[in-house]
Amino acid sequence: MRRIDSGLLASALLLTLSGLFVVYSTGGSTHLIRQLLFLVPAGIGFAVALLLPRRILLGTALPLYGLTLVLLILVFLIGTGPGSRRWFELGPVMFQPSELAKLATVVMLARYLSERRELTFSFRDLALPVLLVLGPALAILAEPDLSTALVLAAVLAAMLYWSGLAPLELLLLFTPLISFAAGFSLWLWLPFFVLLGAVMLVRTTILRTIAALATSTFFGLLSPLSLRLLKGYQADRIRNFLAPWFDPHGVGWNAIQSRIAIGSGRLLGKGFLHGTQNRLGFLPNRHTDFVFSCIGEEFGFLGSMTLLGLFALLVYRFFAIGRASRDRFASLICVGSGAIIAYQVFVNVGMLLGLLPITGITLPFISYGGSSLVLTWTLVGLAMNAARPE
Repeated sequence: MRRIDSGLLASALLLTLSGLFVVYSTGGSTHLIRQLLFLVPAGIGFAVALLLPRRILLGTALPLYGLTLVLLILVFLIGTGPGSRRWFELGPVMFQPSELAKLATVVMLARYLSERRELTFSFRDLALPVLLVLGPALAILAEPDLSTALVLAAVLAAMLYWSGLAPLELLLLFTPLISFAAGFSLWLWLPFFVLLGAVMLVRTTILRTIAALATSTFFGLLSPLSLRLLKGYQADRIRNFLAPWFDPHGVGWNAIQSRIAIGSGRLLGKGFLHGTQNRLGFLPNRHTDFVFSCIGEEFGFLGSMTLLGLFALLVYRFFAIGRASRDRFASLICVGSGAIIAYQVFVNVGMLLGLLPITGITLPFISYGGSSLVLTWTLVGLAMNAARPE
């Protein structure tokens, strides 16, 4: 008998319903109809993921991963999109292979890590999982799509931790990436450098501490040098994050308008379809990346917190199912899937509140878009699959 996790299903349905209301408010009836049509393939993805025997899913890990790499290469060569090549245009349908890459990477990592009894902090154990993530991440980065590439890094961290890697070992593994990201601002890099040194001194030897700090310094210094290699809009996003009011009518416009919209909603919001920042067009991409700003404006603090509460319940159920599952492969899939949703919510909300740089990342279930909706419902189906015995 197949078991349905009511908490997971209820939160996913409520989030999807909320997304339909918000898509109508931000994009009108045309976008709402399209989003309703996207529910059909999303439902198919959910059903297939739920009913597919796990032994078959395990067997499809490598072919699915290989197909994804091919698609990521093809989209870079023949894809379409404003300022980037991220989509395949199939008549009226737009398909984003980077969404499939998230699923394929989770399944492939789950297969590899489930076959290892013990994971150690060694080149032998970590080289392959890092390469499995690095392959699609570099291809996505070339589109260019930095935000989606970083989702895969979050997936790797979560699944390695679940497989037994200690927090300190994870910190050391991701020190180059963290130092590079923080290196764009001395005020961000210095606290990380001090924290890294303090943790290393307490937990390990002086020589290893010096090596870790030297690595952090090297990658931190690469950040300002890499500004010349970034696309113009990517460099602008970094400068905007560090000083959003420096150019309020230029690169800082989006971040400032987002905060105005969220703040103007106050406790209860202005009401459905009554958000002025939304209705008057001050917010860019308000039906995709900036959808949470419209929620804050129209439904206020209470509405925003209710939405985040639903996300918290959803992610909690992913990890709870993963913890309870006796199948290591299924457990790892739950953790990787939950990490995708948790990371995207954290980054999307964080950037609109001014806590993180503006990036093109959607809010799962809520933002308009078929590829994202199909992925998230497929992840829910995989978690439901893991919740039942086989």
